[in-house]
Amino acid sequence: MARNSDVEHSIELRAPTNRDSGTPSKATFSNDAYELARVGKKEVLKRRFGLTSTVGFACSLMLTWEAVIMNIGLGLTNGGPAGLVYGFLGVWAGIISVFISMGELASMMPSAGGQYHWVSILAPRSARKFLSHVTGSVCIIAWTAAPTAAIYLAASVLQSTIAMNIPSYDPKGWHITLIMWAILLVCTILNTWLGMILPVIEVLILLVHVLGFFAVLVPLVYLGPKADARSIFTVSFDYGGWGDLTLATFIGLKGTVAAFVGTDGAVHMAEEVANSSRVVPRSMLLALMINGATGFAILIAFLFTAGDLLKIVESSASYPFMYMLASSTGSQGAAVVLSSMMAILQACAGLAGISSGSRMLWSFSREQAIPGWRWVRQVNQRTLVPFHSTLVVVVAAGLLSLINIGSAVVLNIILSLVLEAFFASYMISLSLLLYRRLRGDLTEPGQGGGVLNWGPFRVKGWLGTANNIFAIAYSIIMMFFGCWPPENHPDPEKINYSIVIFAGVTLISIIYYVGWARKHYQGPLAEL
Repeated sequence: MARNSDVEHSIELRAPTNRDSGTPSKATFSNDAYELARVGKKEVLKRRFGLTSTVGFACSLMLTWEAVIMNIGLGLTNGGPAGLVYGFLGVWAGIISVFISMGELASMMPSAGGQYHWVSILAPRSARKFLSHVTGSVCIIAWTAAPTAAIYLAASVLQSTIAMNIPSYDPKGWHITLIMWAILLVCTILNTWLGMILPVIEVLILLVHVLGFFAVLVPLVYLGPKADARSIFTVSFDYGGWGDLTLATFIGLKGTVAAFVGTDGAVHMAEEVANSSRVVPRSMLLALMINGATGFAILIAFLFTAGDLLKIVESSASYPFMYMLASSTGSQGAAVVLSSMMAILQACAGLAGISSGSRMLWSFSREQAIPGWRWVRQVNQRTLVPFHSTLVVVVAAGLLSLINIGSAVVLNIILSLVLEAFFASYMISLSLLLYRRLRGDLTEPGQGGGVLNWGPFRVKGWLGTANNIFAIAYSIIMMFFGCWPPENHPDPEKINYSIVIFAGVTLISIIYYVGWARKHYQGPLAEL
């Protein structure tokens, strides 16, 4: 598409006109609308987000330092302290590689559809409809499981704080489900009727996220006992019974990897971000830097001040970090307060996850790709947020929360489902980016005006290709180990059923595509 004055004029007329202080200029809106028009879409949602609020949004999706210590039991059992430390650095490096390549795609094609939209454009013509539809279905799985995992963690930790404070309390699985539903209700209100203030909420969450880090780190460093460095950097555990420390460490990385996935939520908010082709890639990498640094610092502090790690691993505590906090601070009350704060922040991660998931589902429905798409794609005219798609994501998360009633390892199942779905979507889109890269189909920015132009964010030359290959290999490895149970030869109630859920939903989506969608789904529709 050639960029000319007639096109720009028509796009400017479609851009939002309600501006207040802090809202980007008309020129920025015109450029955003033009970039969206290049992939055939017109502006519908209001661009409320800037760089700071988008960084806050991406950080709140990960909440890495909170998730690292809340999931620390998974890594201590398989890998031990040394596995956690070196595994964290490996995971951090790998996820940065993935989101450098994802940032290149987001800069080229800033669409709320994200992966399925990119796949439709990058795939060979013969396969683009099928691959695009399957990728969209996988993304729906991911963005249903991700907020469910965050909210489950919040509800479960809140229940554990009650049990710690009231010894007579008898915790039940259905109690967690009810707490999850209460959190989902609050998230629904904030994402729909109060959706216009979501950017402000995300900035506040970012501030609490950073301040909370120091609120936990300082007491640990000053009050906790100090361990010997040798016991942290050289000791590994294999309580899962795998017989190999390397294998055990990879399986134990699940909690660490889960603390980073979901960064691409900023991608699905692209149509609400001003100057999105630049801001979205930068915000994802800035969020990874902030969260990675705080996550590694809190991990080291925890391991050095936790006391006897063997005793913690051999205990039956659901969340060892709570007892580690109590041991480090010397106060059970302080452990309850700090644990509750982290649980509330995890609920905020669920809030951001529902936001991203609803935008992804809304975008997929406007392509007429799912049943009931006419209803799902509707946008509330007062708040300019996709109301119905938000309700669908919330209801799906509520149903998924019922797993908790019948399984003793629900967290492992949901985290596995998150990893499998997210990394499958990354793998497909990044593989097609590499395919186009090697063919030389991608041209420099501004050359020809087509959709296969690089955006303003990219890694040039062989370094970009090498990074692309490494990101694909990393995604395959993480997806593979996401399927494993926490222990060898598990009892039936401890089996990891995530692969059954993932494969089942994917199979249903393929059957749906073959039976109906292939006749009606044409990939992303050209609206403009």
